Amino acid sequence: MKLVDTTFIIGLLRGDPATVEKARELDIEGGAASTAVNVFEIAYGVHRSMTGSDRRREQAHKVVSNLEIFPLDTRAAYRAAEIAADLDKKGMTVDPFDALVAGIALSNGVKTIVTRNTGHFERIPEIEVEKH
Repeated sequence: MKLVDTTFIIGLLRGDPATVEKARELDIEGGAASTAVNVFEIAYGVHRSMTGSDRRREQAHKVVSNLEIFPLDTRAAYRAAEIAADLDKKGMTVDPFDALVAGIALSNGVKTIVTRNTGHFERIPEIEVEKH
């Protein structure tokens, strides 16, 4: 199983043909997961948008409901903190949300993240990044 990041979900919501095709590939491979952090980012964007409407909220909910959503639990939080601290010690920063997403993925046995946001995730040695 692979984990899809917020950028992937946004691509689906926008109907991006390459993202839709990748989603079909992921379905054939057995589906995809995401995280509670990604759900927050999507919901925040929809609610913050000046054009946020019931239709957009429903569309976002529909996309998210087709994914297995991993929670942010204690094990994932500790793993995320380890990732962020290790990178910080090396003089590299990582967005806290991206560290949380990576921690959640790894604590659930998922090593591949499908995203357009390759920069931060590529800094994490245990994560394989698949650009979409």
